[in-house]
Amino acid sequence: MRSARIRILVLMVADVLCFTLLPIVAFWFMDVFVCDIAISWRSYRWMWPFILVFLGCNVFIRLYHGDVAYPGAALGAVEELRRIFFSSALTYLLLFAYLALSHRTQGISRTALISSWLLTFLFLPIFRWWARCLMKRFRFGQINVLIAGAGVTGKMVAQELLRDKYFGFNIVGFLDDSPALRGKCPVENVPVVGSLRSARMAARKYNTDYMISCIPITLVTEMLENYSKYYKHVMIIPDNRVFPISWAYPIYLSGFSGMEIRNQLLLPMPRMMKGLLELVVSVGAFVTLLPLFLILALLVKLTSRGPIFYRARRLGVNHRMIRVLKFRTMYVDADQRLETLLAEDPEMERQWREKFKLENDPRVTPLGRFLRKTSLDELPQFWNVLTGEMAVIGPRPIVEAEVKYYGDRYALLSRVKPGITGLWQVSGRSELDYPQRVNLDISYIMNWSIWMDYYIFLKTVKEVLLCRGAR
Repeated sequence: MRSARIRILVLMVADVLCFTLLPIVAFWFMDVFVCDIAISWRSYRWMWPFILVFLGCNVFIRLYHGDVAYPGAALGAVEELRRIFFSSALTYLLLFAYLALSHRTQGISRTALISSWLLTFLFLPIFRWWARCLMKRFRFGQINVLIAGAGVTGKMVAQELLRDKYFGFNIVGFLDDSPALRGKCPVENVPVVGSLRSARMAARKYNTDYMISCIPITLVTEMLENYSKYYKHVMIIPDNRVFPISWAYPIYLSGFSGMEIRNQLLLPMPRMMKGLLELVVSVGAFVTLLPLFLILALLVKLTSRGPIFYRARRLGVNHRMIRVLKFRTMYVDADQRLETLLAEDPEMERQWREKFKLENDPRVTPLGRFLRKTSLDELPQFWNVLTGEMAVIGPRPIVEAEVKYYGDRYALLSRVKPGITGLWQVSGRSELDYPQRVNLDISYIMNWSIWMDYYIFLKTVKEVLLCRGAR
């Protein structure tokens, strides 16, 4: 896995840069804005060996593609965030222990060191994201993979990996037994290069030892032994139904291999912690953003006739109808305009039928386009959070007509509060089709954790700053 080792080295460089630069920023800030006494850099130069301690903690906590000696796929982004927290905390805990035991505390700012730890935890994911973007941009450290199965699941996985920067997978082809697909490209420029049983030939020809199996589970049991002969790593994705892998634990029971699944939705402590954190975030957002809130309300009132707020009818917990607050972004006669547009323009009618959205929607005011592009129109929804109708982070709120797209999965969706932002909103938004949206919403519910909420929060900040996907 030469490519995986290259990725590990690049991530290590990013980690070293982050661990080295952020303490300098913290010490400089303390020197300029907090302390009157200049920092003696000689007091800190002896700490450089802790760069190696940090890398050692990262290896110990398996932050580098699992096993450094035999690297496979990267950790999931949410799990990586969780482990970064514990690895950085362990490093600074060892640093403070060393300071206490060696009595080398003179000239050392504990506040600066604690700030350095917090900055490392907050910014290390960003440093790693930059490193992965560079590898994707310049096409190095990309891991060649084959996908077994060019069905619905295989194609969805391929489409996701083609735009993904995180894992660094380069899809060289599909394996599939369908004669109709032989030699064709089910997804963009990714061809079917052989049958399911041609694993050995494909591994040699395309120089890969990584396989992603997207075939039915009945075939997996038959083919797994064959694939394991030629591929060091086999990832199994049996179908496009979401599996709650974030809280699943392997169990070995007297010769049987099993998996225990913990349902976070049924545990009171995690749910109470989520509610408490979201209450704090909502109150903080109201207090901090109140001046911006008042300015936007005034602009909405001055730039077009009508009310300041739009109360959208959406489905909440247990199929209960709620009114989701937004700054009004459309003209007051938007409903009448929509009926006329759909009757006169078949293309717009198709867009509305498929996505319940319109590209270049003529009903939207000029200010409304800006509010939607920057997602500022959704700020009033913090009131819905305070009233208990919504969460800050959760599945997207849907209308009655969208229930059919969820099918029997809607029963699970209706158990949780819809969110201001969520996994769907930070994973493509308007660019995704409905099966992808449904999958992301269900994936959030099945794999929900505080760490996933933190991951979505970071992604939301990035998407809002880049103004991507909103219409």
